[in-house]
Amino acid sequence: MKSAVTAILLMVVLLSTTALGRHEDERERERERERQRERERHRRQEGRGGRYFEDLELRRPKQLIRSEGGQLEEWTSDDFKALRDANMAAAKITLNPRGLALPAYIDNHAIKVIVAGSARMGLVLPWGDRAIQRNVYRVQKGDVVAIPRGVPNWWYNDGDERTEIVAIVDTVGGEQPGRVECFDLAGGREGRYGSVLRGFDREILAQAWDVDEQTVTRLLESQNETGIIRVREGIEMPEVATEGSNTYFADFVYRVERSHADVRVERGGQLHVVNRYKLPVLKHLDLGMACVKLEPNAIRAPGWTVNAHQVIYVVRGSGRIQIVRNNGEQALDTEVKEGSLVVIPRSFPAAKIAGSDGLDYLSVLTSDMPLTQELAGRNSVYNGIPSAVVARAFNIDEDLERKLRERRSEEAFILPPRSGRERRKEQPRDNVAAEASSEFLRFLGF
Repeated sequence: MKSAVTAILLMVVLLSTTALGRHEDERERERERERQRERERHRRQEGRGGRYFEDLELRRPKQLIRSEGGQLEEWTSDDFKALRDANMAAAKITLNPRGLALPAYIDNHAIKVIVAGSARMGLVLPWGDRAIQRNVYRVQKGDVVAIPRGVPNWWYNDGDERTEIVAIVDTVGGEQPGRVECFDLAGGREGRYGSVLRGFDREILAQAWDVDEQTVTRLLESQNETGIIRVREGIEMPEVATEGSNTYFADFVYRVERSHADVRVERGGQLHVVNRYKLPVLKHLDLGMACVKLEPNAIRAPGWTVNAHQVIYVVRGSGRIQIVRNNGEQALDTEVKEGSLVVIPRSFPAAKIAGSDGLDYLSVLTSDMPLTQELAGRNSVYNGIPSAVVARAFNIDEDLERKLRERRSEEAFILPPRSGRERRKEQPRDNVAAEASSEFLRFLGF
């Protein structure tokens, strides 16, 4: 009996040791992947010279494609240098009713967010039997779609209203920082865009498809439009299967509008975080995102991201964004509205303040598990610093420091607006103290 118990205990110890070893191996592999990503980022930035993120001013997108089916706009890295410095790219796809974005793939990982309307979309994954895959998805406003590099996808607007899709791309794996190369699988040829099939000899395609060259010619020449077309009325498009029969739906699509907010603040707004735990494929893309809805005049607590650059797109409303450099200079102080795109570099403190009509924005980050630090609210870094240190650092007395520390003590991440009456009530009576603590007051949301 004793030997049996001993054997069981030894087996338990052996299994525990094995599990711990596997866990440690996985952690080491993750650390190595992170080191490889950092080396790749540094390699992409070698030889460019000058200071990074010197210019964060907003830019307007350039129209690359326009047709009856819709349009494609892109924020180019040649014009928007902050995107190049962050190794990111951004575009907006607008599909009119019956608009079809032709099948294509790109050379980098991307996150696409439906910001208006709805669509059918398809993914062709590099595994499984293509004949039985049922990867036709129904996506709608608020859905987040993660698309790995090299995965063909197409989009069709089957509704009566315009569909708008914002694409944010991590270009670390591409040939040029901030630039995306799109490989079309059908369509004509115009400028940067054209079907890859047109580069093959027709004899080779005829042999590959087991058809005659006349058929190949018809396949290549029947469609003259590029990128986005309009499907004729009456033509049937693929039906969407139920989510359960879409084998990989949950692996690539996250429905923000149907999820519970991670943070919800009365009169402040709400925050949804989408990371590797909610959408596991992001672990392989090294991307994450957040969707923020600020109520009128609320503020996203000033702070910075520890391990990621972020690209912000304003979905609705208006407001103001401030970004600060390490020396206390303002890197950016700008009004934003629907359609604005802002780059916030890693470690640069930033604040987002909603206007009188509120501010909704999405933020795509270059980490699948982004970490943030705040300068105000319950999670303020100042709450982790002893009172005496904070008082000496700002040259204020500890009573004032304690009073300020108690403010916003129940609010985190999103700070609701304070009424004018509250602000007047809390005005410091000592002008010297007020002047000495002005920066501290601003950080704490005053």
